[in-house]
Amino acid sequence: MKKKVFITKFNYSIPTGEFKKIMPAVAPEFSAIPGCCWKIWLINEDRKQAGGVYLFESATELEQFLNSKLLASVANNPAFSNFETNTFGIEEEASALTGAPLMKTNSL
Repeated sequence: MKKKVFITKFNYSIPTGEFKKIMPAVAPEFSAIPGCCWKIWLINEDRKQAGGVYLFESATELEQFLNSKLLASVANNPAFSNFETNTFGIEEEASALTGAPLMKTNSL
């Protein structure tokens, strides 16, 4: 199976301090995504943008996440706007040579 990278990006309208407190509170829900090896949480405080970079074990598991209530809850959150997503395949040989974390980890 070929791993997939999924990237989200959106603007948030709540105060940044409040948003930063929410992230660790909801992180356990994201750590339980089937087939997700890890998620990197992104934030640009100056632009009030946030997002995530996810590594999935396969396209099948990514597709399940794309149809999940969890992703819908982020995409439809009234505090978020300009929700964008993108999916990429991985060139694993070159990525391994540059130290990419392509293995599944147990801690998110």
